[in-house]
Amino acid sequence: MVNEQSRNEVELKVEDPVRRGQSGSVRAKPPVWQKGKVVGIIVETPETNTLQIEVPDPTPFLPGQYYNIRIPIEGRPRPIQRAYSIGSSPFPNYSVVDVGIRETPGGLVSPRLVRESFVGQELEVRGPYGAFTWTEQDGGPVLLIGAGSGVVPLMAMIRYQVSKGLSTPMHLLFSSKGYEYVIYRDDLERLESENGWLTVSHAFTRAPGDERCRYHRRIDKEMISEVFHEIDPKVAYLCGPPEMVEESEKVLLGLGMPEEAVKTEKYD
Repeated sequence: MVNEQSRNEVELKVEDPVRRGQSGSVRAKPPVWQKGKVVGIIVETPETNTLQIEVPDPTPFLPGQYYNIRIPIEGRPRPIQRAYSIGSSPFPNYSVVDVGIRETPGGLVSPRLVRESFVGQELEVRGPYGAFTWTEQDGGPVLLIGAGSGVVPLMAMIRYQVSKGLSTPMHLLFSSKGYEYVIYRDDLERLESENGWLTVSHAFTRAPGDERCRYHRRIDKEMISEVFHEIDPKVAYLCGPPEMVEESEKVLLGLGMPEEAVKTEKYD
C-alpha cells in the first residue's frame, strides 16, 4: 500500500508470510491471481527474455522476490503455473515487474512465454513471494553468486541499490555459457563502470578463448575463495542450479561464513 510520500520514499513492507519481522508486516491474506499486461519485452540472450508486466493492483515487493505466472496449455485440464524471479527494483515504480524467463527445452510454460509473448498480452500473475531478499537492512559487503537465470533476483538487488543511491560493496560472480548468453550483459557493464561499489566477475563455461571473462570454467572452490577474500562478505546470496548452489554454500561455510549469512535459492 502506497502512502502519501512519493514512490521513491515509500517504505517497503514484506508481503510474504515466511519472512517476518525484518522489514515490515506479515500479509494477512495470500496474494490473488490478477490479469497483468505485458508492456515491454527485452531480448536478453538467445534463450532468455525479460517480460515487463504491469500489475493492476500491485503490492510493494522486495529485491529477490518472485511472481507466479500461469497459462492455459492445450490438453491440460487446468492452467500450468511457474515461478519467475523479478529482475527489476521496486523503485521508482513497483506496479511494473520485470520477470526474467529462460526457455527450458521441452518445458510447458517457458518456451511459450519466451517465443510467443507480445506487448499488450494479458497474463495471469500472482505475487510477490519469497524470502530470498536483500535490502540495506541486511548489510554488507555482499557476495552474489549466480549461474544462468539465477542472476535475475541478484540483478534486482543491484538495481535496488542503484535506485536507492546506496553504496554497499557488492561482488557478483556470474557463470554463463558464453558472452552472448550473459543475461543483462550491457546493463552489468554499464552499472559496474558507473558504480565503484560493484564488481562483476564472469565465468564462461563454453568459451575457453574468450578474454571478456575472468574465468573459463564452472564456478568452483578456487574462484569462490578468490572473490571471497577480495570482498570479505558479511552476507552472501547464491542462486542457480541446485548442485552449484549447494557446493558454493559448502565452500562459503568452510571459509568461515555463518550459516545464517548464506542465503540460497535453487532453480530446477
